[in-house]
Amino acid sequence: MAEYDSDALAGFDEFFGRILEGLAPAARRRASRKLGQALLRANLQRISANVEPDRGAMEKRKPRLDRRGRVRRSSRGKMFRRLRLQRAWRVDAQPDSVEIKLRKGDAVAAIHHYGEMGFVGRAPDGRKIYARYPERRLLGFSREDEKLALDIAAELLDG
Repeated sequence: MAEYDSDALAGFDEFFGRILEGLAPAARRRASRKLGQALLRANLQRISANVEPDRGAMEKRKPRLDRRGRVRRSSRGKMFRRLRLQRAWRVDAQPDSVEIKLRKGDAVAAIHHYGEMGFVGRAPDGRKIYARYPERRLLGFSREDEKLALDIAAELLDG
């Protein structure tokens, strides 16, 4: 999940990079950390609202059935309970980059982010059941994030 579309961010990388060149390494690291924390907050708000970075709604979760084949009680549509918490994520800031990643194994997040196959349970005869999850982009860079990053860059120039 650390990969991003370099073509979409090329102009921003160049602009923000020029601003950071004029700062000392410690100040660059602080600026990168501030940017990373702001982007993490924005992404966590989207995850808790079940919205993708492009502002489209995430595909709804399939209803679960109980042993008799009836639909279980709804979980009110909220997904990613633990991934919505800031303590589950880590911001690694370097003088020249910032990375947002999960603290412990990102298997669940990767399965949903990329739309991969995942283990869902066992059949009555003991066989493992796998299902393909729909692609639900958890981390991303939206237009609002671009504005947020420019605001942080403006603060750096003012301060």
